[in-house]
This record gives sequence, C-alpha cells and structure tokens, in this order.
Amino acid sequence: MKKLGLCACYNHKNYGSQLQSYATTVELKKRNIDYEIIRYKKKITPLLLTKAIPRLFNPVFINDRIIETFQKKLMLKLHSQLAEQNAVRNDAFNKFSENRFKKLSPIYYGYDELKKQSEKYTAVMVGSDQLWSPSGITSNFYNLMFAGDSCTKISYATSFGVSQIEQRYHKIYKNFLDRLNYVSVRENSGKVIVDKLSINDAVVVCDPVILLDSDEWLEEIPNKNLFNEPYIFAYFLGKSQEYRDEVTKFAKEKNLKIVTELHMDSYNKADRGFGDYTPFDIGPAEFVNLIRNAKYIFTDSFHGSVFSMLYKKQFSIFNRYSNDSVSSKNSRIDSFCETYGLNDRRFSGNINDVENAIDYDCVLEKVKNHRMLSKAFLDNALSCFSNGD
Repeated sequence: MKKLGLCACYNHKNYGSQLQSYATTVELKKRNIDYEIIRYKKKITPLLLTKAIPRLFNPVFINDRIIETFQKKLMLKLHSQLAEQNAVRNDAFNKFSENRFKKLSPIYYGYDELKKQSEKYTAVMVGSDQLWSPSGITSNFYNLMFAGDSCTKISYATSFGVSQIEQRYHKIYKNFLDRLNYVSVRENSGKVIVDKLSINDAVVVCDPVILLDSDEWLEEIPNKNLFNEPYIFAYFLGKSQEYRDEVTKFAKEKNLKIVTELHMDSYNKADRGFGDYTPFDIGPAEFVNLIRNAKYIFTDSFHGSVFSMLYKKQFSIFNRYSNDSVSSKNSRIDSFCETYGLNDRRFSGNINDVENAIDYDCVLEKVKNHRMLSKAFLDNALSCFSNGD
C-alpha cells in the first residue's frame, strides 16, 4: 500500500501554520492519497548538541528562537492575566488541531528511528510555511534528508522566510535541494535561491490555502458571524504603534468598532488599549470567519492578506519588518502582491487608500491561473500514486 509522509507544522500555535497544513491535507484527500503527518521528536545527544552550536551564531535563529521565546515566557510570568488569556487561545488552537488532523504517524523518537520508519513511505512531502529558514535548516527534518534515495521527495510551496541565504549556508542548502525530486516554493525570491544554489529548477506555486477557493473554504469552515454589528478586523503581529493609531483614527471616522487579536507572538506593548473587541477564544476557524465578515481589514500578516483576497475584502497590508532587518520576512508579502496584482494594497501612509476599488475579477483570474499551475505541479509530483504506476 503506497503511503505519503507529510512534514508540516500542523500543531504550531499560529493561524497560518494550521490553516495551510489543513489545506494541504484537504488537497491530498481530494486526490485519494493515503497519507499521514510525520511526528518526529529529537533525542538530545552530544552529537545533536555539537551540531546545534553554529545556530547560536545565526542572527535569524537568535531573534526568532531565543529572544522572542524568552520574551514571551518572561511576559507570561509577569502578566498573569495574559497567561490566562494565552491559555484560552492555545485551547482554541488545540481544539482545531485535534479535530482536523486525525491521520498522524506514531511519534518517531530520534533521527535514527525517523530514518528507519521513513522506509515505509512511497513519497515524503514538506509542506508550506517558513520551513527552510536558516534558523532551523540543520535539523534534517523539513529538508527531507532523512528519506532514502528510493523515496520520492517533494516540496510544496516551501518558504525560506528570507530573500537571500548567507554564503556559509550554501553547501547545506545545495546538499538537500539537489536530493529533491520535485521542488516548488512559495515566493519568487525562493525560486531565485533554488536556481542559484541547486541543480534543480523550482516552480513558484500558490500557498496551500489558495488551493481552495472561497466556496471550498466555506465547505470546510461554515460561516459564523461572531459580531452583530459592522466591524474592522485589525490583525497586527508587528509592534508599530503608528499603524494601530491610524486604524483607530479610521474607525472613529467610520463609526466602526475594531476587532483585534492581542499579544499573538508575545506581549506587545503597542497592543495595550488597542481595539474595542479583543476575544482570545479564536482558533483558525474563527480567524477565517473574522475575515469573512469584516467590513475592512488591516493586517501585517501573510495569511491575513491571503484570506482577505479570497473573500474579496477591502484591505490594507502593512510591513511588519523594516527591509534592512536581519529577520525580515517581507519577501512573502512582496511576492504575494506581485503575483496577484495587489501592490496597491500596501500601506503607503494614507489609511483611506483601503477604500480604493480592487479589480477582483482581474485578481481572482490571476489566482485561478496560479491555482491551476500549482495543481498541475502536484499532479506531476504525486504521479507515483496514480493507479497505473
């Protein structure tokens, strides 16, 4: 019996991570492919610790994995109410994960066990999200290095999270990229990286959530309006006080309430006092519905932008990072806007630009064509599961 092993961040407490992982499984189900999400836990060994040392000199790893994690733990200890609210939100994420992700592998403890168990898979596929970020690329999981030569290795819409790779990591990236049988990436900048470092050519495909159109998402997540009055949904992960002040001013002018999600990644000083409704019992399904039913959307989130587009909303996209930041992930927004003709959705200083008309017939035609290209990539990459093979 042929089986596919999927490497995805299905249990990460992040709306985009869970929704793109779920969309990937929906696409696999539609193709009648027997799959399971691979669960892997590292064993702490002297060799593993030795290999981890270079990461301590990686600025992306230091910012994303050490500083932000430390700050969040510290703030949860200092703010007991925030800790309680964070627990409510985590319960919502856990509920979605438990209800939506049923096909899971046993937990493979240690890399040797992962390699051994991978022999049962006809193919392994790494999903979307920033799984090829320099901050964690040496783990040999999301780069599919654990899979043997006879196993088909596929990347679907995988993101590097950055627009360029430092010279010192080139050999590592080339090593695993050259082993892949089918390579697709989510950003235009990702294709440039693959074409530069690997013998393989990369295809730029759509994020998994775009594989489903708005009606298909409605089938998966029924509509439920959480508020009985028109509202603005402001979803900011960055720390800009200016952005929040602009949205507050706009809301007052329009006589609209602001619904927002506070302190998503960590305690965020700019979130203090922001918004009229600040629910914490919001899982991925509720997140989609907040976007569906909003009158306007202001966000610095990639997936917030994607769902705003799919539901033909009036929305503005704000930069979460400065372009010269070592941890900048603006490239995914750049690619999104360029691909679907949405560059005018970028906030350029005038909050009222959110009301400018969007030619959604043109935008969604681009989306439709990109979706077809992406499905064609999957047809080819998953051909080993066809009945005639």
